[in-house]
Amino acid sequence: ESNWLLDMELAYHVFQTDQEALYLQELELDYAYKSLVSDHIHFFSAKDRREKLKELLGKGDGPVDIRYKMLSIVFGVDQLSVYGFLLAHLNALANDNTKFDRDIDRYNLSEIYWSQVKGLFHFENDSPNILEFIIEIFNSTSSLGLKSKQTKEGRILLSQWKDSITYKDAYRILSERISEALDIELKLDSEPYESVLTEDHYELIDKKIISSLNDKISTQTIKIETVLTQIKQRENTFWYFDYKNYYDCLIHASQIMELAPKYSSNNYSTIEVGVDEYAKSLFKIDQLYRKFIWSYRETNQNRVLNQLYLKIEKVYSNDWLLNINNNWQKTIDKKDTWPFKHPSSQQTFFKTHIKPFVDRNQKVFVVISDALRYECAEELTTMIQNENRYQANIESMIGSLPSYTQLGMASILPRKDQITLKQGSDLILVDNIPSSGIDGRSKILQLNSGCRATAIQAEKFMKMNSSTDGRSFAKSHDVIYIYSNLIDKTGDDKTSEDRVFEAVNEELENLIDLIKKIAAVNGNSILITSDHGFIYQHHDIDESDFSKSNFSGDVWKTNRRFVIGSLMETDETCKSFKGENIGLQEGVDILIPKSINRLRVQGAGSRFVHGGATLQEVTIPLIKISKKREDTTRQVEVDIIQTTDRITSNLLLVSFIQSEVISEVVQPRTIKAELFAEDGTSLSDSFKYDFDFTDGSERQRVVRKTFTLNSKASGQYKNQRVKLLLEEPVSGTSKWRRYKDFYFSLNISFTNDFDDF
Repeated sequence: ESNWLLDMELAYHVFQTDQEALYLQELELDYAYKSLVSDHIHFFSAKDRREKLKELLGKGDGPVDIRYKMLSIVFGVDQLSVYGFLLAHLNALANDNTKFDRDIDRYNLSEIYWSQVKGLFHFENDSPNILEFIIEIFNSTSSLGLKSKQTKEGRILLSQWKDSITYKDAYRILSERISEALDIELKLDSEPYESVLTEDHYELIDKKIISSLNDKISTQTIKIETVLTQIKQRENTFWYFDYKNYYDCLIHASQIMELAPKYSSNNYSTIEVGVDEYAKSLFKIDQLYRKFIWSYRETNQNRVLNQLYLKIEKVYSNDWLLNINNNWQKTIDKKDTWPFKHPSSQQTFFKTHIKPFVDRNQKVFVVISDALRYECAEELTTMIQNENRYQANIESMIGSLPSYTQLGMASILPRKDQITLKQGSDLILVDNIPSSGIDGRSKILQLNSGCRATAIQAEKFMKMNSSTDGRSFAKSHDVIYIYSNLIDKTGDDKTSEDRVFEAVNEELENLIDLIKKIAAVNGNSILITSDHGFIYQHHDIDESDFSKSNFSGDVWKTNRRFVIGSLMETDETCKSFKGENIGLQEGVDILIPKSINRLRVQGAGSRFVHGGATLQEVTIPLIKISKKREDTTRQVEVDIIQTTDRITSNLLLVSFIQSEVISEVVQPRTIKAELFAEDGTSLSDSFKYDFDFTDGSERQRVVRKTFTLNSKASGQYKNQRVKLLLEEPVSGTSKWRRYKDFYFSLNISFTNDFDDF
């Protein structure tokens, strides 16, 4: 009765002239929040902070909600959660930036901030600071530290931190500082590496595992299956890609040491049988050696792997390369004639593989990659099969002798008569036409193919516009030979031969691009082959690997791996062939150093060689590729074995199963799994895994993961429906998309809050 304007005051703001009231009116907040503004007056003193807060305020916001939004403005994050604030705070700590500490003190937000941290993480400290907090989290969540009440939420914080694109660099910096503060190196010294196989808190853990596996593989005290299983456990850990080349070295080394003794003593009844066996299985050791050396070089030849490198060089050169080719030489020594007329001979290539296309009036592209060794082509075949809508299979041919570029290139051209050597040189003629260079090969193709045929360099072809001059070029020809020369060019140069395996990797990528370019100009049938293979040993060649050969006669050409001439005589160090017995003219003699021996030639490289008769030099790949209209590959399905739809504790064990083994058609799938509330709030740590099992029963393709649920799961989301979301990566980006989800109901008892005690 004493205030006739009470209804107006209740309906509207009471006009006040104090600063707090002005801020409240600007923010359209009730006068009841005056004390909140007073408590944090310095926060509200800046217009830009008030404007940002006004945008965030919502109907029904209470004091805690408003302070959370104030903290989000201070930390510059959109996420209204303690996790989001901590990650921003840790990022600042990693960069030695104390602005956040100063701001939360100045704006009187320290108490609310640290009270929330204490409540969520059980962090007890009278004078809390971010460094002590994160040290305690690391210490309490690692098997190398002391288990405490922080374990559950701490694991989830670290999981989110490591998964964050924005903040993962900060994790690297602080992890190193914390490992020093907690003396992790000393603790790891006394721990078996198996005890930390699934942990990735510290970079030192990967170094410990790599060092331990390296010792076991070098001394051959560990089985290959164990190596593969243990490294698989590291595959999606935080530091894995920093050390992927180290892990790859360990895998390849253990495989080489297992396979080399298994195959090196093989004997071969005929040359055809030897080449066939090499193409079926023996090539794998040369492929593993290439991959080992490439990975080893990518580690910058770190000294931790040096003893293993020396061991592999010895095993590969002596136990494998020398042994297998010494045995192979026994087969060659019994033969005076090379099987150049055999249906799988390189010299019958055009007649066997190209003429059927010509007879059917079908267009075909032939890609010739100089020195594309069989094992390299086998890897390329797998790469092509992984490309959707391409089918590819590989077979082998018996290369020409000597296995050098001029003869190999001439062997795959069409001819009416024979291949001959130009008198006094190593130059090759096809029907008396010089076969060197694009012009010579184009002329031979035009004269002898029986169709519109031509030859072109890969670089020139790749520069063509697919829609215009590329299609016009393809339409004008029926048979198109495309030549690429990256591997041989790198290996044949003494100054670059040590980079030949890098050149192989680059060439394989180039050939994939070339295949896609051919498809873009309407090329549906493609063959990929080579002129010859090669031998490569990464270490300096021993004196014993050079042949002290005594030969005489009219020498036309001397190479590390062959001699061409006439009226030639030699000793036991070389195998002699008559020209007419290897597909050349009479009156020519060819000398081939036995096994892997090299001849001394001034100025030539000695690690990368070809021209001889080893299996690595004369097993020629032939990849047949066709472009399909329909899909030819699909990713493997991943499911979970769901025995219940209820979650009753803070720990949820999930069994993931890969539906079938990986094959040419079925490709691996990478998934990331995490539990979410229906409003999108994360309720657990996340799990990433590459499902790429190539063998094993259904039971052996099961992967188990125990998810740790955070306090929200047993708090505000209790008795609600939640989902286990499986995501897959979006190719070419850092983003993920939904793959599958599985629903559960949360029924966590309060007693489960004692899980971590």
